[in-house]
Amino acid sequence: MSKKYVADKPVQLSAAFRGAKFYRADIKFHEVDHSGATYEGRVFLNNPNADEGTPKTLANGYAGSFHIFGHGGCFGDMGHCDVPTTQRPFDNRDEHPLVPAEISVTITDALREAVKKGSQVHVTVVPVILSANDKCDLENVLKFKNFEIVTYGS
Repeated sequence: MSKKYVADKPVQLSAAFRGAKFYRADIKFHEVDHSGATYEGRVFLNNPNADEGTPKTLANGYAGSFHIFGHGGCFGDMGHCDVPTTQRPFDNRDEHPLVPAEISVTITDALREAVKKGSQVHVTVVPVILSANDKCDLENVLKFKNFEIVTYGS
């Protein structure tokens, strides 16, 4: 079983935010690593105890999922899978295949429910491994830099 992500601090929702009307809300995960196993990332709001067995219902804080089609680890020589940090001028080749991904999950209904219950939103992401091999770190499959919650007004 892989480690889940539980935010260190809840997202504080101002009174102005709680009173605002929005037609859509997303949670955006930045720089998601996809070099290892294939998994589903289940996003829960205000349910830090969520795990693989938690039903995917609004009552349990389920907000949505994202899926990572993992690369299955590195099969090349040392440094083969290192993502370059710079690109030469006029180099118009595609990005390295392991450049971290930007993931967005629509969480509108779950965020509306959370807003009704208080001024904080606690984010939990439970990775459910779908496919892996011996080159994958199964304990630390979920890796990303940070996240943000974005709403869109009417």
